[in-house]
Amino acid sequence: MQQRLRDLLRRVGLREEEIALYVHLLRLKHATATQLIAASGLNTMTVYRTIKRLRDRGLLQAQSINNKQSLFAPLPLSAIIQKLGTEQMVLRKLQLALKDLDPLLPYLDVAQQLEEEAQPIELREGLDAFREEYMKLPDLCTDEYLCMGSMQNYWKVAAMSDESPEELAFRHKRYGHGISCRVFNTHSVESESFAKRDSKEMRTTRLVDVIPIRNDYVGYTATQIAHFICDEAHPRVIVIRHPELCTLYRQQFNDLWRSGVGA
Repeated sequence: MQQRLRDLLRRVGLREEEIALYVHLLRLKHATATQLIAASGLNTMTVYRTIKRLRDRGLLQAQSINNKQSLFAPLPLSAIIQKLGTEQMVLRKLQLALKDLDPLLPYLDVAQQLEEEAQPIELREGLDAFREEYMKLPDLCTDEYLCMGSMQNYWKVAAMSDESPEELAFRHKRYGHGISCRVFNTHSVESESFAKRDSKEMRTTRLVDVIPIRNDYVGYTATQIAHFICDEAHPRVIVIRHPELCTLYRQQFNDLWRSGVGA
């Protein structure tokens, strides 16, 4: 019975550590984080991150028992049933988000490339991945960072802002590596204020009304392209490492820049 439950939970997208904690909670009925660490054998940080993800999925509830601890209990599998009910809608959103990649698919030898290379195209889902991939970008640049789309939408979904600690750390890393920046952004009060600091922040911003990426945000580095799907209900990032695809993305950006769009 337990193995069948684990298999079903994998099918709806739970990670192994999420499955382990959920099954332990079903057995224990309720437990503190300390008890879950002891029962599962997972390290402390993994348990706390997994608890948060289970709460976000609607599979776990918490009750405060003192100022320092919470008691966690598993919710019924009706949450999984609800997840399955919305799965088709999520897949449809993903199809729409990926449709612009269709012209690039001939550059992929799917049968061979996926075996020979380490995930030339990777989809990472969830808020943690959404933030992690963004914070990696300055470390993947050589002399210049390019970006296009709505920085405001990214910040909204990531629960960040122009002056958030994460954003300040991002810029500090870029300055420390001597990396300049070129930006296509959409018109808004925030982006216009942002653009006024260009000379101070080693950046050139062009504000436009129409660009290929309007609602999402795309970061271009020396080795990969990160396309952030700015969907509050389902944040995710498409990471493209295939050299030819990266070249095409950068070429599109540079063609727009040379044409004077937003100049």
